[in-house]
Amino acid sequence: MIAADPSTWTLPALLAARVAETPHAMAFMVEGEKGTWSGVTWSEFGAGVANLREALHAAGLRRGDRLAIAMPVGLDWETLHHAAVGLGAVVVGLDAHDRHDRLADVMRQAGIAVVVTSDAGVAALAQSLALPSLRRVVLTGAASSAAAASSAADTVACTWASLMAMPRAEVPEHLHPGARDLLTIIFTSGTSGQPKGIAYTHGQVGLALAGICETFAFVGAEGRLLCWLPLSNLFQRMVNLAGLQHGATTYLLADPRRVMDVVSTVSPDVFVGVPRFYEKLLDGLRSRVAGMPGPMRALINGAWGVARRHHRQLAGGGRPAAWLRVANSIADAAVLSRIRQVMGRRLRCMVTGSAPMPRAVLEELNALGWTVLEAYGLSENVVPMAMNRLDRCRPGSVGVPMAGNEIRIAEDGEVRVRGPGVFGGYLGAESPATLDAEGFYATGDLGHFDAQGFLHLSGRKSDLIKTSTGRRVAPMGIEAVLQSVFGVDHAVVFGDGRPCLVALCTTAEPVTDEARQQALARRLREAAATLAPHDRPAAIAFLPAPFSIDAGELTSNLKICRRPIGMRHAARIDQLYEQVLGRGDAGGSTIPVVFPGGRG
Repeated sequence: MIAADPSTWTLPALLAARVAETPHAMAFMVEGEKGTWSGVTWSEFGAGVANLREALHAAGLRRGDRLAIAMPVGLDWETLHHAAVGLGAVVVGLDAHDRHDRLADVMRQAGIAVVVTSDAGVAALAQSLALPSLRRVVLTGAASSAAAASSAADTVACTWASLMAMPRAEVPEHLHPGARDLLTIIFTSGTSGQPKGIAYTHGQVGLALAGICETFAFVGAEGRLLCWLPLSNLFQRMVNLAGLQHGATTYLLADPRRVMDVVSTVSPDVFVGVPRFYEKLLDGLRSRVAGMPGPMRALINGAWGVARRHHRQLAGGGRPAAWLRVANSIADAAVLSRIRQVMGRRLRCMVTGSAPMPRAVLEELNALGWTVLEAYGLSENVVPMAMNRLDRCRPGSVGVPMAGNEIRIAEDGEVRVRGPGVFGGYLGAESPATLDAEGFYATGDLGHFDAQGFLHLSGRKSDLIKTSTGRRVAPMGIEAVLQSVFGVDHAVVFGDGRPCLVALCTTAEPVTDEARQQALARRLREAAATLAPHDRPAAIAFLPAPFSIDAGELTSNLKICRRPIGMRHAARIDQLYEQVLGRGDAGGSTIPVVFPGGRG
């Protein structure tokens, strides 16, 4: 593995070292037609980066310029990323599926000089903003063909082909970046308002990469990774950079909806996903088992039940009886190992973050024999805050602090962090980051350390619900329990200033059949019954449609926007309280579960 020294580390230097060390090894695999994959060696990738770097320089991209990329996962994204930073430019990842008002705000804040996109709508938006900093919009793919057929008088827009045809000149060495130069600008998810920009240097990214690579040191030169999350997401980019540092091969999947179609073939060593993916994975497995013939269904459920019992005893610190250990070994070898093949034969662990993983989902996946490692990160610290590891893992926690992070818990339970990866302030802000007298940044997250040093999160400080009875309730854990119910897509809890809590839920697809509604309501009541009485919603209503990004209910990375949801569905929330309080059901033993149309 190539060593990383954060004080001198730059991304171009890392790529050059990798090309020199393993030029003929496979860097990336790209999916073609009919599920075939073609490989690109590190030498070929390095040559492509150098070629594009010269083209970008000829197009006027210079050190310090901000270049925005709005393209699906693919070799072009990776090549463009490395080519731009090789000129000392700063890369900003855009999600083409994000709302245009948010994209416009990001481009204004970042002072974008060049936009490269395969989305004609994003290209048109960039041109319509008339940004003083904007010099060029490069269109690729279908958007490139459309641009070529349109007016040639546009001096801002050009096609990928015309970019690559520009006269070349050697890139001067003084444009190459140093460790203190900016590498990227990322933006907060904007769950509580407009996104805020944060800039990080090459050295800071190198520090984060060193910690990630140490955590996943088992991914060697023969390792495989699957890139399917949007590369506008910094963590997915960091995973790909870890593949670069380890010399592993990264499979690039442009359509994330096809992840389950390819994952068993790719067979990654580590799989990175958000909690909703794992919830849907579990729902899909349950649905497949439910649709099997009776004997097969009974066999799988029996094996799963044995494994579940074995896992719970281990998780509780006990030693399972000899017969249970033998039964679990047989169940795993004969049944569960075959189920796990859906994620490939090489998988060592799954990684999740960005939101809490429902404990029930975590336990079920662990019982199946998968190791799920929860992690914790925030935009304001490029180094992941904490992470579980294969050799040091506690389910339900977000792991132990990563090297470089000093984490403290304030008197009110807020998590605070100090370290070289912590940001210096938001982009364009008049004042730097707000740190306390000792240099700690207040994250806004609530948590605690257990006796073994594992960090446990309990919610956001700003999300705390204060009921009219004076009790403070953290909704995150409640929502995680409700979302773990098979059939529930999202759950959001409300109750600020009210005597009790209520919840709004959505399903991925409409549930109109009365029998299915009753079964879903029963599962929700059973899950809610596991909560403490003061955490238990007094009523639950299903909305007629899923939450959406366009409606402002979800961020581009699918985090819920609590305040907009509350405002948009205020009338439905009021109806729930009228129903509960009017009948005196608050805190009752039977929780009303109402579906669209009033049935429940």
